[in-house]
This record gives sequence, C-alpha cells and structure tokens, in this order.
Amino acid sequence: MPRRASALSRSAVDLVHRPRRDQGDYRAKNRDESVDEWLAILEPADIWCAKVLTWPEMMASEGFQVLDMLQTVTREDDVSILTTRSPLRVDGVRAKVERAAPRIGEHSAKIRKEFGL
Repeated sequence: MPRRASALSRSAVDLVHRPRRDQGDYRAKNRDESVDEWLAILEPADIWCAKVLTWPEMMASEGFQVLDMLQTVTREDDVSILTTRSPLRVDGVRAKVERAAPRIGEHSAKIRKEFGL
C-alpha cells in the first residue's frame, strides 16, 4: 500500500485504515468522482481495477468479443440455448460444449433404476 499511497489522496489512504463507522463521510464527499476519474488515479498506481459494465456494454466490449465467449448448446429436447463458455484453456485449447446441462430431474428415473433406488 505505501508505494501506491502517493497516487491517492491522503483521505483515500486513511479510508483503508479507518474503522468502517468512519467511512460514511469520506464516501459521501467522494461519490461525485466519475469512473474515468477513479481509473485515471488507480491504474497508474498499478491498482488492479476496471469499470463495472452493464450486460449490453460487456457484450459489446472488445475483450468479450476477442474471447469468443458465446456458444449455443442444445438440450436433449432439441431446444437451443445461447450461453457463455469458459475462457480457460488446457494445453492451449478451450473446451467447446455442445450439449446443455440436463433439466432438473431429467435423468432421475435412469439413476434410480441403475442404482436400484
């Protein structure tokens, strides 16, 4: 925190060390800063931060597009569902799932029969 403190106002640094009951005044005084103003302070200080996006903003963002996060999966009753997929890679390959998760109770009878329940 000390190396980052210079990027923040003294009152912002004090906020970290103050008991929660004292933070209300600070928050009230500083809620007028825009997201861009906070990012301009925090990013150069190497504080990991980002704007919180709405769903439409996220869908339109370059990062979301580059990650190719959408996929269509199909249930056993042939209903197609557009959903997100994991950005994780194993050995450089991302998993692609084509089948949707089962509906609640979809396999219950089969499981009961298999285990004699």
